[in-house]
Amino acid sequence: MPPITAAFCLLTTLAMMPLSRVPALSPARRQCSFREASTASTRLTRLFSSSGSSPSCYDRRNEVLQQNSKLSLAPMMEYTDRHFRHLIRLISGRTLLYSEMVASNAIAHERADALSSLQDDVSSLEDSRDFDPSYLLRFLGQGRRSEGASVLQLGGSDPIQMELAAKTVSEFNRMHVKQRDGGEHICHPINCDYTALNLNCGCPSPKVAGKGCFGAALMQEPDLVRKLTSALHRGSDGTMPVTVKCRIGTDEGYQFTKEAYESRSEEDEYQNLKRFVETVASDGIVTRFDVHARIAVLNKNYSPADNRKVPPLRYHHVYRLAEEFPELSIHLNGGIDSLSGAKKQLEECGALSGVMVGRAFCSSPWNFAMSDEVLYGDKHSRMSRPRNRIEVLEAFGEHADNEEEIYDPVKTRRFMCKAVAHLFAGEMNAKRFRIALDEIAGLPKKHLRQLQQNPNATPQSQTPKISELILDAATKHLSEDALYRSPEESYEMLLSEELHAERKARLL
Repeated sequence: MPPITAAFCLLTTLAMMPLSRVPALSPARRQCSFREASTASTRLTRLFSSSGSSPSCYDRRNEVLQQNSKLSLAPMMEYTDRHFRHLIRLISGRTLLYSEMVASNAIAHERADALSSLQDDVSSLEDSRDFDPSYLLRFLGQGRRSEGASVLQLGGSDPIQMELAAKTVSEFNRMHVKQRDGGEHICHPINCDYTALNLNCGCPSPKVAGKGCFGAALMQEPDLVRKLTSALHRGSDGTMPVTVKCRIGTDEGYQFTKEAYESRSEEDEYQNLKRFVETVASDGIVTRFDVHARIAVLNKNYSPADNRKVPPLRYHHVYRLAEEFPELSIHLNGGIDSLSGAKKQLEECGALSGVMVGRAFCSSPWNFAMSDEVLYGDKHSRMSRPRNRIEVLEAFGEHADNEEEIYDPVKTRRFMCKAVAHLFAGEMNAKRFRIALDEIAGLPKKHLRQLQQNPNATPQSQTPKISELILDAATKHLSEDALYRSPEESYEMLLSEELHAERKARLL
């Protein structure tokens, strides 16, 4: 009997067997069974996908995901929007880009409104040419230039809404391809081509994990997480990999203080994390976990910033997870603030598949300009990317001009200026450049007020483009060395500064 047929028969027999008759398994055998069932379930899912094209779509996206996994940009609200992701893609061709978290209920509601507005009785957004995608693109849109390897993070706790959100993303992906290939005639461009979907099980914000009952709160309900990831898989017709971002645990069952936390059993904490991963991965859908190596404190009124700083990092839990589950892709998140630090973590634990960096990317994006070369040994991708920061600004300016042709500059310009605000962090006059960007961001609103007061004033369309304004600000305030220094030169300077700081710390 073929292996897949045998696995299917075994799973079917066990599912139909009364619980009392299912044989008890030793701990070692339970571990083995989880892996066998997970592997068999994955193969069955691929084999019996609802669409003939699904396996190839999934395999293509999963290959992209695997090939670009050593370094990921962490999902961060109000930071990792499409503009900042575009900037990072100009700097690195291989970094896996995560979106801001998007609430699944917001997508589900917008989808329902869009379908109800159509004259035709349709259940799919693809079935109507009258569909206006602009509202949904507020959540799902990417830039005109392909983002490459990218992941959309979703948040929520309702499997039905999660499935509808995934269905919408999958439809937008297909409409993007049809439009790109000239086969779809929709007045509004649909730039949406995500590689994978991610479920947020790590956000400790009171609005999310408290009132919203999702994010890090889901770590306390692994069975629900498995239902949610299954919903994402169904909604995308099995065409997109589904991943999970989580913490190593929560403060469930006790009142968190540093002293109380340190007195608790680390082994119990790890076993709880292990059970969460085993449960979520048991149906073979989720094979990648991005693990923030801190617990989430939910029983105190901690801010997200507190939850990034107060609970101590326990990297050894994530290392152990990667070593005990080689069939899964485990990625370390938390406290990594440099490219050399990312490289060190991958060298420290060879079982890790990659690392995820958040705040350091936002505060100093140029510090990661050599990530493709350092982490992948990829010396060829540099040829297709900007050679210095002035070229980065020129390329980003094209993106910004395209965005303002589509969207209202009054609403969008400040986000684009924010994306490049820290490109020159640490350079002389970087603060003056940021102040100039703030002024540029406010110009559309200023022009609007002038037009309201004087209809004969210069219209927005006749003012300088945002690309020109940003370049003028950079050349006015920043030195030629800062503008034209190569990634290689910048990285050498950075390593020298880090070495000097280490030596100084030893002397103190």
